[in-house]
Amino acid sequence: MTLWKRNLPKKEPPKSKNPSDLFAQLKGEITVMRKQGESPVKDPHSFAQYTCDLCSTPHPVSGLRQCVLCGRWACDSCWKDEFYTCKSCAGIIKIHTMKGND
Repeated sequence: MTLWKRNLPKKEPPKSKNPSDLFAQLKGEITVMRKQGESPVKDPHSFAQYTCDLCSTPHPVSGLRQCVLCGRWACDSCWKDEFYTCKSCAGIIKIHTMKGND
């Protein structure tokens, strides 16, 4: 192979519209804050409450849900049912879906 061919930028594969491909891409881009199944952080000011990883408010463990992408524990106000993720990851998903519509 000639020198100039080796230095050409590699072409990216075309982006697929398949939702599982988007999920795999998101998993590669989003930093995992907590492993799936890892318990939330206990609230230091109360006995039986845990802290929302996004807004830092105390909640009972039943009032928190774990994000499937980053692993953060989120309260109802920090949760997006649309994607079953925390609002931080939901924003990233929205950006990717907007890019896909271009």
